Amino acid sequence: MLLVTNLTGEGVTAFRGSADGQFDDATAEAGLLQPTFGSTGFGVQWFDYDNDGWLDLFIANGAVALAGSDRRYAQRKQLFHNQGRGQPFRETSRVAGAAFQVPEVSRAAAFGDIDNDGAIDILVTNNNGPVRLLRNEAAKSGHWLTVKLESAGTNRFAIGARVAVLRRGQESLWRRVHTDSSYLSANDVRVHFGLGDKPDIEAVLVHWPDGSRERFERVRSDRIATLRRGSGKTV
Repeated sequence: MLLVTNLTGEGVTAFRGSADGQFDDATAEAGLLQPTFGSTGFGVQWFDYDNDGWLDLFIANGAVALAGSDRRYAQRKQLFHNQGRGQPFRETSRVAGAAFQVPEVSRAAAFGDIDNDGAIDILVTNNNGPVRLLRNEAAKSGHWLTVKLESAGTNRFAIGARVAVLRRGQESLWRRVHTDSSYLSANDVRVHFGLGDKPDIEAVLVHWPDGSRERFERVRSDRIATLRRGSGKTV
């Protein structure tokens, strides 16, 4: 799903891709139209904040302010929980912590596991305000895996690679190696997977940027795994 933030009075727009390369407007169906209608979104990202295997959504909000008028343009940040396939997102901002209750003119939002505990944290900047680190305390019960790719050559972090966690009897989880997609910020280059209550991993599959593929076995959950190109099985 592709998300586009908009101005106050418009709401976000969520586009759902189809097998034939088309996109449909799924904003209302996803439960995101009405809750975002009163805000102007800037920093935004899909991420699994509770490690249940489903990508949730964070939006840093703040209207486009005139000089000296930041106070009236302050808006609250928003967090949405993914309830699973076919279910609308549920806003959890009210119970997400004190930082979500403070209206600010928020802009950039960078995502990454700052303390390497398996939970994705968020760094938010504000116009004429403090930088806030939102430390994630909500993911302690779920299993997880963080993958760091290493590749010789100019693209040493394998930007653009696609990574899958393969699990027996369950759908594979796919992520893309990137630092982009949030306003004026760069995210952690490592890819993160929430595994819920099922920690067993069959293998990790990497589609490297040049089109080659490798399968890495004996990767265990609840840790940071560094996968070097050429050390897996070519597939």
